[in-house]
Amino acid sequence: MPDLKLDVAWRFDAGDYVTAATFSDDGALLVVGTGAGDVIALDARTGETRWRHALHPGGVLALAWQPRGTQLVTAGQDRSPHLLDGATGRTSRRLEGSSAWVEHAAWSPDGRSLATSSGKVVRFWTPDGAPHLETPPHASSLTALAWSRDGAELAVTCYGGVHFWSPRAGSQTRELPWKGSLISLAWSPDNKFVACGSQDCSVHFWRLATGQDSEMTGYPSKPRALAWDAQSTALATGGDKTLVLWSFAGKGPEQTRPVELTGHEDLVTGIQFHPRKAALASCARDKRVILWSPRRSTAPVRALTLRDEASLARWSPTGDGLACADVSGLVALWRPKVD
Repeated sequence: MPDLKLDVAWRFDAGDYVTAATFSDDGALLVVGTGAGDVIALDARTGETRWRHALHPGGVLALAWQPRGTQLVTAGQDRSPHLLDGATGRTSRRLEGSSAWVEHAAWSPDGRSLATSSGKVVRFWTPDGAPHLETPPHASSLTALAWSRDGAELAVTCYGGVHFWSPRAGSQTRELPWKGSLISLAWSPDNKFVACGSQDCSVHFWRLATGQDSEMTGYPSKPRALAWDAQSTALATGGDKTLVLWSFAGKGPEQTRPVELTGHEDLVTGIQFHPRKAALASCARDKRVILWSPRRSTAPVRALTLRDEASLARWSPTGDGLACADVSGLVALWRPKVD
């Protein structure tokens, strides 16, 4: 497939595998983490470096910007997350260490609670970095976490199912059992569905009102990339070089044929919908980042080829910028026009 010309705003070389990325809440800064352990803040308008710090020997594993706030949490293989001042990158607090790598970190939607996972345990923290709650060990290492849109619950996955925790009550609220290993997690914006990629190359989802579960099978690889659209009417899934979109409008995806988006030549590594519109961005091992408009057509709208395998693609919170990165350290941002 030929490149469909994009207006690239800027490019930046981070110098190592880009492992994580997050935008500031206002979209002004793009922060990326590398396999070398550096955390770098870039001006989202110009690509200029605002600050750069070596924080996590062994590599950065997670980054998350505080909603409605100015703080950034970083985590990695050194087992101690950092709370940073987003403007300067200076560490305001180094959180208490754990016995295993801190692989996941996420702020609640109101920015008042921070969750991190390390091994089999989730820890909750106050905004100033004080420990608030630690869960008992789960059955196996945690593979993903996601907050409900109202911030009342945190969902985590591991072997055996999905577990839900309330940081306010300090207790587990419910459990969705599944005899297998779940490796990815996406909670629909309307709080009605939780979808998970499974080790057995399937996608499993639950209707939270009833606990009814269902499964989509036939993926050639493990579906690590999942994304909901803003209206909770479509779930985009990886697990192949072809993107598969399931409709959750009406009665749901059971007994329906999904939409297939063909354009990548190798395994999809990342998917994200525009924060407000139906545009979809995907990236893959074929070095490409592709922009789609699946409600109009199954053909790619725009595409860009990076220097090496694409590792991630992220929309800015304002929706006016799309950042991507690859395993060689290239970071690029463009401002595609979407309807």
